[in-house]
Amino acid sequence: MRLLRLNLTSWILVGFILGIVTGLFFGDLCSVMKPFSEAFIKIWQITILPSVALSLIVGIGSLKRNTAKAIALKAFLILLLLWVICVVGYFSFQLAFPPRMEASFFSTQDLAVKGDLNLIDQFIPSNPFLSLSDGIIPATVLFCLFLGFALMLDDGNGPILNILRSLLRALDRMTHIISRTFPVGIFVITAVTAGTLTFEGFLDLQVFLITLAAAAILLGLVVMPLLVTCFTTFHYRDIIAASSRAMLLAFSTGTEFITLPLITDGVENLFSGRVHTPDTGNASVMDPVGDQEQDPGRGDVRSYSEILVPVAYTFPLLGGLVPFLFILFVAWLYQNPLSLVEQLKLVVVGIPSFFGSSKLSVISLLDLMHLPADAYNLYISSGILRQAFVAPLSVISIFSFSTITIALTTNRARFRWKRAIMSILVVLLLAALLIAGLHAGFTYLLAGTYHGSDRITGMELPPDPEGNRLDRIVNTTVYLHREDVPAIVPAASDRKDEIRQIRERGVLRVGYNSNNVPFVFFNDKGELVGYDVEMAYDLARTLNVSRIEFVPITGTTLAESLDSGYCDIIMSAVMVNEERLDQMKFTDPTVTVHLSFVVPDGKKEEFTQLDAVQKMDGLRVAVYNNTALVKVAHQLLPRATIVPIDSKEEFFAGGKADALMIPAEEGYTLTLQYPFFDVAIIEPYDSYLMMYGYPVAKDSSESYLLALNYWITMEKDYGMLEKKYDYWVLGKIPGSVEPRWSVVRNVLHWTA
Repeated sequence: MRLLRLNLTSWILVGFILGIVTGLFFGDLCSVMKPFSEAFIKIWQITILPSVALSLIVGIGSLKRNTAKAIALKAFLILLLLWVICVVGYFSFQLAFPPRMEASFFSTQDLAVKGDLNLIDQFIPSNPFLSLSDGIIPATVLFCLFLGFALMLDDGNGPILNILRSLLRALDRMTHIISRTFPVGIFVITAVTAGTLTFEGFLDLQVFLITLAAAAILLGLVVMPLLVTCFTTFHYRDIIAASSRAMLLAFSTGTEFITLPLITDGVENLFSGRVHTPDTGNASVMDPVGDQEQDPGRGDVRSYSEILVPVAYTFPLLGGLVPFLFILFVAWLYQNPLSLVEQLKLVVVGIPSFFGSSKLSVISLLDLMHLPADAYNLYISSGILRQAFVAPLSVISIFSFSTITIALTTNRARFRWKRAIMSILVVLLLAALLIAGLHAGFTYLLAGTYHGSDRITGMELPPDPEGNRLDRIVNTTVYLHREDVPAIVPAASDRKDEIRQIRERGVLRVGYNSNNVPFVFFNDKGELVGYDVEMAYDLARTLNVSRIEFVPITGTTLAESLDSGYCDIIMSAVMVNEERLDQMKFTDPTVTVHLSFVVPDGKKEEFTQLDAVQKMDGLRVAVYNNTALVKVAHQLLPRATIVPIDSKEEFFAGGKADALMIPAEEGYTLTLQYPFFDVAIIEPYDSYLMMYGYPVAKDSSESYLLALNYWITMEKDYGMLEKKYDYWVLGKIPGSVEPRWSVVRNVLHWTA
């Protein structure tokens, strides 16, 4: 049987569909193909930047001086207008993104210093070859534009342009060869994404695609045609009819390049008054400025459109600026919304970068905006559906740009203020309705998808290497109230050999405070768990005792609890400071934490600089009562009102303060339970550090303290401290993420 011969676009679609099917069938087993997906992405970038550079040089350099002079200023002004409309449109649609209930454990990446964006390095090509090699697109584009204009002013540029055209054709052939890998590459990338994307992640991706579709409809079918009607005397229906064939072809093929001849014909037909309506196929003859079908300037329209349409294709217009919406979506997705200054920087750097490939610009902008590079896979995997809207947007923007510029150049433009005002009102009304509707729909769609609180409250003590529960190996008693704790009769050799005394009575008494998530807290089963709790079990086994008792303490009773023999050691995120060193002895530090504020979402940037916080009027800062942070808060914030609290609910639900001062490592776990709050780590990160250690009585023997420090050193040297830190503080919980649903696992049961 003869196989069907499919074009490249069809094969890409086949690869896309097979990738989805493969991802659904094999699930997260497809992750083994991730290195290949990264390889394909790098291969596709080989010819992009050189092609962009040569296209700009040849395109600008080939223009005739008289033609360029006639249309340059007008085209530039219209281009700026389209960019303004596009930026305002895409950035407005970020308001459609719903409030995102998302939080995470503490991450060392939060301590990475973000480098400032150097606009001079981005735009000034002091070394054009370095800009090319480093992929700095704005600087490369600026150099190419200058070189193109310089060649345009040289009457003897023919041989150079011919050589550059030959190189460009060679790059086109390379691109054509590389494009043969598109179906396979799209299959691999889509399979990896579909196989590892969670249901919640799929819902999140829908937010981008649906928002893009809404923005494309508004900008492509409403804003651009109305803009043309404001600058010309053409009617909305005729503009849609003149551009419809090219838009439909772009929508069906996902590319605007093959529609350029149709756009040129559409512009000419619009000015000549011959427009073929898509419903009847008959010519709709219009007469906006007299009998334009016999207009002697028709030849000028054709020549101008043959110049402007290809030139406009090389400029980023509505379709080319879609990555703006994607970057804003990624910022929302990863709970890292861009500030106003960051958004302005995104616009300034983004527009020049879009002269190149959108794929390359997305990689660059993700890096510049300090967003996860893995988000690029979402951009690639959404390519088929994304291009269905990007290509028609590019077509209508090229059409509108060419039509308005030609009208201005041939003195056929007539700006109509009344229509412009009415168009603006219509667009604003439709945009408001669309954005409000999307916001409500997304809020409903994503409702109930947040389970961050379960991640912390569901944590349990990890089993030992043999798979046994720690509280089964060591008998455990947890006292909730101090008055329930039985007294211990001090031994005659008190404080002389503490380890022998603990072994003789067979019980290790550990003081705890359950307000120290993730170091000490009760999970949803009522079990006492946490970093220090696991350390306490390790200490009990090291001392070879069969029983451990956890007894409650507060920050004001630390020294008294130890001196009286109420407990042997306190293991509950106790901060080491000068005052406490006078009252107790401390082991070597086990953890270093970072001072921070927990604040409502949207206020994080206001609390990262301590000097700015110190200047705030009427600031109320909550601090856990009877802790060392009470004194720290008074010292660092003399103008603020310090509000001692006994439980986290007093701050999160009671609204007693504007911010909660707490170590960042504890603050992040609280935001898992209260996702509409964020953590602002005080900068610089290495200047506001605190150390946690385990206090023992002031008169404890040196041998006791030496033994404890030796035990901590062994824990550190064997990687046990790091393992506990990863589990409790960073939230790296083995098996905490359910395997993605797949046919082989959940239907055929071929794998566990």
